[in-house]
Amino acid sequence: MLSSPLRPLPGLSPRRCLPRPLLSLIASLLIAGTAQAQQATDAWYGITPPPAFQAHSLPAILGERSPPPARVPSGEEAWQDFAGSRILQDLKRIVQFSYQSRDDKELGSGQLWGRVSGFPSASRTVEWMVEQYRDAGIRTTEIQRFRQDGNSPFWMPLSWEVRLLAKPEFGAGSRDIVLDTAMPLAPSEIPSGPLRGQLVYVGKGSVSELAHIDVRGKIAVQQITPQAHMVFERELAVPNAQEMFRRGAIAVINIVDLPGNERARDFSNCGGPCFNLGGRDGHFLTQLFNHAAEAGQESLLEAELQLRTATYTALSAENGIGVIPGKSSSENFIINAHIDAWFDGAGDNGDGMAVQLALARYFARPENQLSRTLIFVASAGHHSPGMNGPRNFVTMNPGIVSDTLLTLNIEHVAQRNFSPARSVAEDGYREYTADAAEAPIVAGITNQSPFLEQLFVDGTQLYGPNFVSGTSTMASGEGGGYRGISAPIVTLMQAPPLYHTSGEVLEAISEPGLERVARFLAYFIKSLDQASREQIAP
Repeated sequence: MLSSPLRPLPGLSPRRCLPRPLLSLIASLLIAGTAQAQQATDAWYGITPPPAFQAHSLPAILGERSPPPARVPSGEEAWQDFAGSRILQDLKRIVQFSYQSRDDKELGSGQLWGRVSGFPSASRTVEWMVEQYRDAGIRTTEIQRFRQDGNSPFWMPLSWEVRLLAKPEFGAGSRDIVLDTAMPLAPSEIPSGPLRGQLVYVGKGSVSELAHIDVRGKIAVQQITPQAHMVFERELAVPNAQEMFRRGAIAVINIVDLPGNERARDFSNCGGPCFNLGGRDGHFLTQLFNHAAEAGQESLLEAELQLRTATYTALSAENGIGVIPGKSSSENFIINAHIDAWFDGAGDNGDGMAVQLALARYFARPENQLSRTLIFVASAGHHSPGMNGPRNFVTMNPGIVSDTLLTLNIEHVAQRNFSPARSVAEDGYREYTADAAEAPIVAGITNQSPFLEQLFVDGTQLYGPNFVSGTSTMASGEGGGYRGISAPIVTLMQAPPLYHTSGEVLEAISEPGLERVARFLAYFIKSLDQASREQIAP
């Protein structure tokens, strides 16, 4: 306890330690600050605004539990081409081409970026891949250029905005909110300037729901909850959007329940102006509908949409080719990985490209040369309309494809596995988190050869890649372009929730997963080389 009362500082009166004008100023500032804080709390019904969009950022919780190390069978310890750390170096360089695309604003305003065939980012990537083939010791290489099919126009969004319009009724301090994760879908157009309309929530957008909701003259908002890969939602989401336009909607917004707050470029041909919305932005909008409904103010919810686009019909693209001749046969196996990607594309298909390079380096070594020929294709891919890499490769190389025994397509193969967390964030949003494994990989074998199927069974035991247990004849993505060859297609493809989104960043990739797949594929290719034509294609 103090033995005597505190004394005022020298020069100040004991009864008035601060000048009265200064006290008044402090009081007014405190009152103003309190009022501003109260306004911020009251804005938009008190709902926490969505976080700002962040490029090159993982939209999920990574945690401390990493995937287990790759299995290295006895005798393979010296195969350093397949070390996960070595493959990851190539993957980092591949993703840099996407970064450069964004920095250069190659595709418009910088809201969309990637390695896009028909644009410099893809050309640089193909050139780099062919340089790597040469540096590995592959003597026969080529860059094959081809023109865009003029009957397949390439629609591209250059800049856009989805803005929620504030009203006094939403609470003091409410200001317009731009939903940064909005992503326009092909071939949306808003030719006459901003499009403004009332928002109406239609749930899943089913016919039974639309029967009770008037969407005429309004912006319809449907909710899509992917079970995994967004490709699985196309057969429902797109027809539902088309039905909304038939019923008079002026635009459609798809709330896509994905990890974090990311841009998602999937779905097309909705029938009018159509935008995807990321998870956090969508969660905010869903809450807003609920609060407005409770207040009887649903009709006040409005948005303004802006979109500037371009359509291309005279682009060109490239495939990169590397040939390792067989010791005793011109019969060949095509090893394909597509170079094109939306956004960072570390998963689709940076990891597939990096694994393919590891295989090229390994088999280019004289001691690892096979009896049959290997054709490595850094494909222009299939994302850019009219510039399909595999289809043009088949057309331009009849001599090669006449001797092809099998095409191996390596397409997004080493992403971490992400799933919704058990707990929710303070604003009620359920985050996604990684577990200590890679996402499941579908192994598609178009001819269901028992010999090929058994290689996946045995290879899983040897190397541990996380293949889906059931068999499949899937040849999606690049597979369509190779169906012109009368030979089986084997496709490795993951279906994770980050597919075709800005969240496919380097942190989403498993380093030991890269090694697992690369070692398995080396085993698979060696086994193919020792097999008869009848075993491969019975």
